[in-house]
Amino acid sequence: MLDRIKIVTSEIICALESSDYSQIKHFTKSILSADRIITAGAGRVGLVMQSFSMRLNHLGLNSNFIGSSNIPRTGPKDLFLVGSGSGTTSSIVNLVKLAKQYGLDVVCITANSSSYISENSSSIILLNCQTKEINDVSRTSLQPMTTLFEQSLSIFLDSLVLSLMQLLNESHDSMLKRHNNLE
Repeated sequence: MLDRIKIVTSEIICALESSDYSQIKHFTKSILSADRIITAGAGRVGLVMQSFSMRLNHLGLNSNFIGSSNIPRTGPKDLFLVGSGSGTTSSIVNLVKLAKQYGLDVVCITANSSSYISENSSSIILLNCQTKEINDVSRTSLQPMTTLFEQSLSIFLDSLVLSLMQLLNESHDSMLKRHNNLE
């Protein structure tokens, strides 16, 4: 089993070390300046984005995941933060179109810089992972489908939380005070 764990972790490290973070300052500024942050993603990526939304709330930021039934009305001071490996998932593309229609800033984390979602985002974090559509041999993973993107997305977002904690002067203890106590 350890040999499989080493394969997975080495793929994640390789993908993250070769990813493009050149727009991270704008990406982070978009998060910190938004009145509300709405996160979105489909399938397993959606689960990662939902957990990031929870962590943003622990940081004291106002965040909801698009699948929630209690998303407030949104507008031009809000941020639509999308995770999509392919950048072409139809349900997410349609949500980006709506977000743009209502004046939300859109940022994304993707593996496809030439997708509709990427082209309609004010900043992009480009993770160097295979997608459903891109069959680039240099980005091929032994793991099935978009597993490597999902894992890399989760690690990237957890790392971003560490940066946000520092920028917001947050700690484990201050965030714990915002954690759900009805579990």
